[in-house]
Amino acid sequence: MNRDAVSESKLTALLRKEAFFSVAYCYDFVTSTNDVAKELAQNGATQGTVVLAEGQTNGRGRVGRRFYSPDGTGLYMSLILRPKKHQQDAGLLTACGAVAVHRAIYELTGVQTDIKWVNDLLCQERKLCGILAESQFAPDGSFSYVILGIGVNLAPPEGGYADAIQKIATSLDEICGKAPDRLELCAAILKHWFCFYDALPCVDFLQVYRDCSCVLGKTISYIKSGASFVGKAVSIDECARLVIVRNSGETDVLETGEVTMVRPVL
Repeated sequence: MNRDAVSESKLTALLRKEAFFSVAYCYDFVTSTNDVAKELAQNGATQGTVVLAEGQTNGRGRVGRRFYSPDGTGLYMSLILRPKKHQQDAGLLTACGAVAVHRAIYELTGVQTDIKWVNDLLCQERKLCGILAESQFAPDGSFSYVILGIGVNLAPPEGGYADAIQKIATSLDEICGKAPDRLELCAAILKHWFCFYDALPCVDFLQVYRDCSCVLGKTISYIKSGASFVGKAVSIDECARLVIVRNSGETDVLETGEVTMVRPVL
């Protein structure tokens, strides 16, 4: 896990004038940037600390899924947050991250992405980005810290994608012919992110989240508390929860932490 002083210096130069920015740590390989960020947070790292890596040996998504993170083909980053009381909603923080990535990608490439509730960005119906928020609670039940992990596929890996994701993954290089600079994309994401984050409890960004949703209006299958259901996704509320009307007529309001699958029904 070697530090990359050149990347740290460049990212610091890109973000130096931003009030939210604290410090950047850039590595070659790590287990996951979230793991490194957690250790830093537990040792007192401040909000606005950023961790990047060239590759991850154990990148992960929600409910224990693996996030494929080969060397030099993606933006793998984590951000340490110390939320204030009015910012302490994991669903909103994840949605905020999705909109920030959506805006940054469009700003640098002109590529429009779709958002699959709750934490994936798609393009041409293939996964381009995954987001994972992990938190540590204080004794009073508030967040001690939150780690927001973001992985964006910049280019296809040498030799192709792993078999499990070959038909569902894509990259910015494949979509627009040239991926943006990794550090410039990181800086753009962070600038959009903190603009939304600092405005909380204002949730105006949720309108973009809804407008870009590839789930709303669709009949989907999902698993909640170990049981399978089918219903229509009818809205996303002010807490970024997905509102479903089941085929039975009952309404479900899905929290980010309680759903293990959301899949459109063909």
